[in-house]
Amino acid sequence: MSTKGAIMRIFPEIPEFGEVDFSQYSTPYAAMLMAFLESGKAGLREFEEFIEENGGTKADVGKFLISVFQYLLIRYRRYGDENVEVPAFKVFLTLKGWLNEHGFENDYRRLLHSFVGYLVDIAGKIAERSDCEIGPAYMKTAYLLTIEAGETFGGEYFSELRTKAGEMLAKVYKNCGIEEVLHEKRENGC
Repeated sequence: MSTKGAIMRIFPEIPEFGEVDFSQYSTPYAAMLMAFLESGKAGLREFEEFIEENGGTKADVGKFLISVFQYLLIRYRRYGDENVEVPAFKVFLTLKGWLNEHGFENDYRRLLHSFVGYLVDIAGKIAERSDCEIGPAYMKTAYLLTIEAGETFGGEYFSELRTKAGEMLAKVYKNCGIEEVLHEKRENGC
C-alpha cells in the first residue's frame, strides 16, 4: 500500500500519476490515504465523502489537494521532473473547480496568483512534446488562465504573462497549422 497508489485511486482520470515519484511526498493525511486505498473506493467525490465520514472536513480535503499540487510543482521546479507536468496541470484545473465549488474561492485565487506563471511554462513544455490535438488544448487553457489572472489581479506582471502566453499559443497554432487567431475584443463588434 502506498501514498502513490492512494493518490492514483483519488485521481483515476490522471493516469500520468503512474510516472510520478512520490517518495519524498509527506502529508499529515497519510493514515487517511491508506485507509481510503484499503476501502476500495475511487474518485475525488468518494474521497471527499470518505474523509467526512471519518471525522474530516472539506477544508481537510482542500488542504490535501493543494499539498499534492505543491509537491508536483516542487518536483518540477527543483528537480526539473517532466513526469509531473501533465499531472500538475490537471490537478490545478481540478483544484480550480473543487475549491470554487466548495466555497474556497480565496484559496483558488491565491493559487492562481502564485502559480499561473509556472502553468504557462508547463503548458508550453507539454505543447512542445504533444501532438496537434493535445498541445494546443493545454496552451490555450494556460492562456485563458492568464486572462483570468489579469482580470482578477491586474498589474504589469499578469499583463506581460498574458502577452507571453498569447505568443506561445500563436506559435503552437502556427506549428500545428491551426488558423484560429486570438482576439481579445474586436472593436467593430464582429
